[in-house]
Amino acid sequence: MRNNFAMSGVALIGALVFSVISQAQTTSSKPADLSGTWGLDATRGGIGQSISIADIGGKMRGKEPDIPYQPWSLTKTLSEKPPTGPDNQFEATTDPWINYCEPPGLIRIYMEPARTKFVQTPDAVYILHEVMQSFRLVRLNSKHPDDPDPSWWGDSIGWYENGDTLVIDTIGTNDKTWLDQLGHPHTDKMHLIERYKRVDANRLELDATIDDPGAYTKPFSTHRNFTVSKVAFMDNPWVCSVRENSTFYNNAYKPAAPPAK
Repeated sequence: MRNNFAMSGVALIGALVFSVISQAQTTSSKPADLSGTWGLDATRGGIGQSISIADIGGKMRGKEPDIPYQPWSLTKTLSEKPPTGPDNQFEATTDPWINYCEPPGLIRIYMEPARTKFVQTPDAVYILHEVMQSFRLVRLNSKHPDDPDPSWWGDSIGWYENGDTLVIDTIGTNDKTWLDQLGHPHTDKMHLIERYKRVDANRLELDATIDDPGAYTKPFSTHRNFTVSKVAFMDNPWVCSVRENSTFYNNAYKPAAPPAK
């Protein structure tokens, strides 16, 4: 009987060790090579206006078949006045980035004609954006805090898969940013999963899943395409200034704008 117990104990310990080794092998997979400067791919969707895959150009705002609105988020979307797109109302926009120079936020950051660069270290990935010279910190080999304070970029952790994909898991965002150029909202309950996959030497793809039970009835997906840029990174970084925005509106946009209907 003692021998049976001893053998069972050895087997249990062996199974636990195997489990730990297997988990370590899974979480320490080969890092994806995301080196290079990435811009939006003009041949595969370009900049786009909307998080909707079915309506990337924003012509069906509020009627997209792939965005599962809650009633309030639909009303909120249609109440916003985009600065660009088919229904643009730049002169009266409610865009928080244009009006207050607040960060454009997750997903929307990739709907501007600017570039992105990844800096990869053993403990973290830094995503650098030319827009507002902003950056995100993605911690590797980490976990989320139990109750993160809401912030513009949220709390992001990441890991690698298959040697070609960086997965980023983000929670803890505030509710102050738009998800795209058209005013699609989100709440501080949003859970965002991003998967950055390097397809080849010149192409990078982002598949993202937005799970926000505060604004949408179920999770839904969006997609962006990038290509390697030959222009030096931060060659012409964007800085947001309320004063500059006002000067542009008064001196450039207003004199050239068509008469109000």
